[in-house]
Amino acid sequence: MAALDASSKIKEAEDVARLLSEAINDQDKEEATKHLEQLLDLKLPVCVSLRPEAYSQEKIRLKVGVTDAMSEVCVPITLTVPVYTTISELKEKISKDYGFHPAVQRWVIGKRLVQDRDTLYQYGVKTHDDSAFLFVLTAKAANLSREQEKKDKGEKLIDDIIENIELLDVAAASPDVRPKTNIAVTPKPKIGWSCPECTYLNKPTRPGCEMCSTAKPENYKVPDLYHPDEEETRRLQHEELASLQYAQSILKERENNYRDLLETDTCSLVGNAEELDCAVCFCTIQPGEGAVLRECLHSFCRECLKGTVVNCTDAEVACPFVDQEYSCNCKLQDREIKSLLTQEEYQKFLQLRLSIAESRSENSYHCKMPDCAGWCIFEDDVNEFTCDICNETNCLLCKAIHKNMNCKEYQDDLRIRAQNDDAARQTTETLEQLVRTGEAMNCPKCQVIVQKKDGCDWICCLMCKTEICWVTKQARWGPQGAGDTSGGCKCRVNGVLCHPKCQNCH
Repeated sequence: MAALDASSKIKEAEDVARLLSEAINDQDKEEATKHLEQLLDLKLPVCVSLRPEAYSQEKIRLKVGVTDAMSEVCVPITLTVPVYTTISELKEKISKDYGFHPAVQRWVIGKRLVQDRDTLYQYGVKTHDDSAFLFVLTAKAANLSREQEKKDKGEKLIDDIIENIELLDVAAASPDVRPKTNIAVTPKPKIGWSCPECTYLNKPTRPGCEMCSTAKPENYKVPDLYHPDEEETRRLQHEELASLQYAQSILKERENNYRDLLETDTCSLVGNAEELDCAVCFCTIQPGEGAVLRECLHSFCRECLKGTVVNCTDAEVACPFVDQEYSCNCKLQDREIKSLLTQEEYQKFLQLRLSIAESRSENSYHCKMPDCAGWCIFEDDVNEFTCDICNETNCLLCKAIHKNMNCKEYQDDLRIRAQNDDAARQTTETLEQLVRTGEAMNCPKCQVIVQKKDGCDWICCLMCKTEICWVTKQARWGPQGAGDTSGGCKCRVNGVLCHPKCQNCH
């Protein structure tokens, strides 16, 4: 019932508004006042506007500057419109002529953002060459979805068809009435892709939007039967030629870069191609007289780099560049160092580097052959070291060279010789010291001295192959061998570790 009351109220308001309009046009003040009071009593929103006949019927040239968020300049266009054109009608014209949906259009006239219901005349547009400004929003900014745009276009087409059918019916009833000739019942569809940002309709072959440069949608395909026009054909030819020239320039640049790289790689020290200031002494260095480090590209004079190498007390030479905010930690390459030093200086540098590396490494071992400079860095599973200099085989467990003897035989012989041989006595004392400090132990079965260099607490005697627990210094298993938990360290029997320091590895 309420819906019917609202509907009848609106119908009554429409009738009264029409009577009011007629009374005003007839200049009947009394009748117009009566109908105005009736509209006020109905309390509905009303819009009163002048009919187009009230304005000059001459069309004017309106200059419009068009831009969007992606453009830095305005594109000028000229529209021929009557002054009584509303902003809404202006948007529809732009949508029809240029493909911009009304929802993405924002018009500014006389420094004012205009309203759809107002006319150009209301904003002072009255004569030729008056100006306006059109800003095109992105479809996302205007909250315009592709579905909404298609729906609006479909509804507009249906309205035009219905209007044309009504005019045809009137024409059939009255030969003097003709339908509008500017309404197409079946308009020819526009070919191209619509920009997802500004909705501008682009030609099918364009890779990007002509208005805002947005890339063509990936799922769009050029129609099979489409034939580009003359202008588009020229553009495609120019693009193909430009692509070919670009590919050739890239290939040439790569060839030049490759030749430069080969030439640079053959140089032990890369010279500076341009004048530079040394980052250490701040002296100006002429091209070719300085050096550019390969790792960090910092540039120095050669004397400063040489001084850095000679005075270095580390196995690796760091780049000397440093300022208030940054200290470079890149290293000089060996070929750079070698090219900076004389042969004698380079040999001294190598000896210093070896001695530093040997002294600082926990797993370093120096060959026991007298006056031999050979040394190595060993891993946990390595027990022998064959020196590259003297070719002698060192036992890493006994820390000695014992030819033709295994570790037990050597240690037994060592104890016998220790009574009369100072060197043997010193070696014996060293092994006993290792046992006392916990760095070595006697095998619980054969009593040979064994060591755990690193890693797991589960070790094996090289002589009798007994499995040993390093932290408890006893056999891993009982007398029955592997798996017998009646003896040995009994690690993890009933879930209990064998020792507080057990690493849970056996």
